[in-house]
Amino acid sequence: MKLLIGSIFFILTFVNLNAQVNCLPDSLYRDSTVGVYPRPVTPENPNGGITKPACINKPYEFVLTIKIPDTVSFQGIVVNLNSAKIETTGAIQNLPVGITYACNPPDCVFPKLSLGCIKLYGTATSANLPGKYKPVITLNLSTAFGTFPISYPGAQFPGEYILTLLDESCQVGLSNPFEEKQSWFPNPSNGNFHTINPNVQNIKLYNSFGQMVYSNFGSTRIDVENQLNSGLYFIHWFEGEKSYTQKMWIKND
Repeated sequence: MKLLIGSIFFILTFVNLNAQVNCLPDSLYRDSTVGVYPRPVTPENPNGGITKPACINKPYEFVLTIKIPDTVSFQGIVVNLNSAKIETTGAIQNLPVGITYACNPPDCVFPKLSLGCIKLYGTATSANLPGKYKPVITLNLSTAFGTFPISYPGAQFPGEYILTLLDESCQVGLSNPFEEKQSWFPNPSNGNFHTINPNVQNIKLYNSFGQMVYSNFGSTRIDVENQLNSGLYFIHWFEGEKSYTQKMWIKND
């Protein structure tokens, strides 16, 4: 009896987990041309892309439909396509921390002339900064001449996917998530910042994709010299119950 109950529990758990990550392609795109739908955002398609925003600490899911052709063109040469594949992990870059993906088929191998889907799902954690994330999918195209990686969106498929991440209230984006305050110097710097404000607490440094790259509870110095790439970053901190943010530039040249 215990074995039977255990088997039933395992089956129900498996079915429940599978239901959480499974997706169905949108049959609306069955007769469409090759690509991932909705199409990326472009000047001609300003309302496309990932149309559903995510919120920090709230469950999220969004389904992308994939239409696979039977031929592909490389530099004007048409070759037969066997399948398109994305790795089951790590094939979609620039997702918020806590958001992952799953495919239908589950192995993420899409045969030619098929219609499949990718589900973005999960819960974006508080390690993220609200803002606009730009996912990029790496597909491996299997042909008679070998396997070729392409990026989507990319050179052959222009545009952007934009996943908007809001705060826990599902209202605030990166454009004005916290009150701006100029407390940290120098700006730009090589990654060494300091402040004369002794009241800073819960300090976090985010990159331009909203990913947290450094944190400490309370210090008047941030030292990430030679640890981060040059570019735009955001320092976020608290002073008592109030929070602030400041745009910072790191230049390693």
